[in-house]
Amino acid sequence: MVEEIQRDALKQTLVLHQYGSADSTPAKLSHPLPHLVAPQVIALCTVISLALVLAFNKVPALVALFPERDLYFSRYEGGSSIPLRLFIISFHIAFACFIDARWSVRARFALDLMFPFILFCATLDLCNVLARQFLGIEISLVAMGLASGLAGMLIFALVVLSCADMPARSDAPMRLRFKIGSLLTLAVAVVVSAAMSLWIDGHELPIVHELRDIALLGGVSVGVFLFIPLLFFLLNIGAAIQNTYRKTSSFSPDVTLVLPAHNEAHVIGSSIAALDNAAGGYRGSVTLIVVDNASTDRTPALAREAFAKTRSLRCLLIEESRPGKAFALNRGLDAVETEFFARLDADTLLESDTLARAFSHFGRKHVGAVGGMALPPGGGPFDGVREIEVLLKLGYDQVAFGAADCIFGIPGMFVCYDTEAVRRSGGFAHGINGEDTDMALRIGEDGYRLIVHPAVGFVSEVPRTYAHLREQRHRWFRSIYHVAARNRQLLDLSHFSVRGPVVLPFMLVNSARRAMAVPLLLFGCGFLIMDPDPRSMIRAVSVLALLLGAPALNAIIAILINLRFKALLAMPPYIGFRMLRAYLTLEAMLTMNYSMYAARAAREPSRKQLEPARVQAALQGDARRELRRA
Repeated sequence: MVEEIQRDALKQTLVLHQYGSADSTPAKLSHPLPHLVAPQVIALCTVISLALVLAFNKVPALVALFPERDLYFSRYEGGSSIPLRLFIISFHIAFACFIDARWSVRARFALDLMFPFILFCATLDLCNVLARQFLGIEISLVAMGLASGLAGMLIFALVVLSCADMPARSDAPMRLRFKIGSLLTLAVAVVVSAAMSLWIDGHELPIVHELRDIALLGGVSVGVFLFIPLLFFLLNIGAAIQNTYRKTSSFSPDVTLVLPAHNEAHVIGSSIAALDNAAGGYRGSVTLIVVDNASTDRTPALAREAFAKTRSLRCLLIEESRPGKAFALNRGLDAVETEFFARLDADTLLESDTLARAFSHFGRKHVGAVGGMALPPGGGPFDGVREIEVLLKLGYDQVAFGAADCIFGIPGMFVCYDTEAVRRSGGFAHGINGEDTDMALRIGEDGYRLIVHPAVGFVSEVPRTYAHLREQRHRWFRSIYHVAARNRQLLDLSHFSVRGPVVLPFMLVNSARRAMAVPLLLFGCGFLIMDPDPRSMIRAVSVLALLLGAPALNAIIAILINLRFKALLAMPPYIGFRMLRAYLTLEAMLTMNYSMYAARAAREPSRKQLEPARVQAALQGDARRELRRA
């Protein structure tokens, strides 16, 4: 009953509150974006791509030079859905035309995008010629189109990562613990998923023939379409098996809660009351540190008033004058005296058993961070689709990554940490988006286990206006690039890690795929209407499949696995929300700065400069751990 009253109070306060943050647009890395920029990119991409399609189908010289009606330098077997290479070239040009930079920089950026992509495509086509000539192997146009599309997305993400203004590289301690087991688990899941996909695709079943006509953009085989859903499903089964022998104990250590608060007067009182209620159901002692982060309202006074009413909390209010959540978190971290602590937002409402469920995982060795399920409060315009998003990302995808010990990030609404693991990683990064993802990544690479358990439930704020949603998603979608730039050691492959060569590229490709989704949908519709190539396998239902795809299938599985069947009612708006999310991804990438484009290599510290700092941080962490044990 108490939790229901607190949840209703949280809903009421959020309706009247408009979120604002010093971390919304880090000044050195990003800028606010006018609303008309992304529509202009989409319009220009559509015009260029359809004009190229007409040219490659109507101009005799181009038809003779490129008989596949796309930018292919050799002939292939079979047909395709759409000229994907032409689309990617068009998207590269349109995106480069609207980055916030001089025209000379835009031109160079466009060349940096197109030249590697065209070179890669030419190399693939040369391999096709050699395979046919010397091995008698015929590669299908569908397979080559898929490879070209994935390569174009990865090249786009990597060029943005290398050319946009990004945080400086900051190497953290890395250890091999769990890495080999992680690789073997993932490898087995990939092999089994691939084998099952090939088996399904190879059987002449009526349903397979039907699915071939409606797979993503028509030309993708059923086996390819099902590979990702099968992989994540198998990894979730693996996670369930692991949980049967990784039993959590009744471990309830003394803990600290760090709550950064910037202008949270509207909610700070009810948040502290909710935390006091949660602490009352926890066996260990709980210390609450509220960090006033340069508030200009009555947040400190109201926090003190709420402290006086608590029964189960030891409360402390400290100040951090520098605006920014990471500054506040690090100030709180300095004051933490317990072996474990949790960070949480002021608008996060814990359930009565959240602390017990979360910190019990630290009873196992080498657990570094624990997260859970951030459910919406309900009643808002985006709460239904947000619930599906949470069930998919936290209740399904992250559980799958956890089976292979390669969780990439844990959202910072509520996360529990081993205090020493955070200090070994250098504390929370400031001046970037995604300090929570960065911390989880660094802790995982330092040889700790990361856990996201759906049973660790709590309620967190969901935007109630489009302006708030736009601000939030710009932060979230920029974060993958900021985190990847800060942890570049994962991409240079000098350290053995599944997250580096596998998960991080997957996340970057997924980001680029979302950025291209809306232009690709319009291009597919335009190509379908024009119908310039009679060999194309594109159908209206295959364009619709772009709106659905494998993620929609995974979303339904996630809802069923987590037994939240009412969430199925929000699936229709969730399909549209995915396109909105894709549009906001494109906007987020356009908010990045390119002022350091030419001088980045000269200013970036070398690995030799970074190595002493990394070693010193590791040694200091080891010394603190030995002192604590003594």
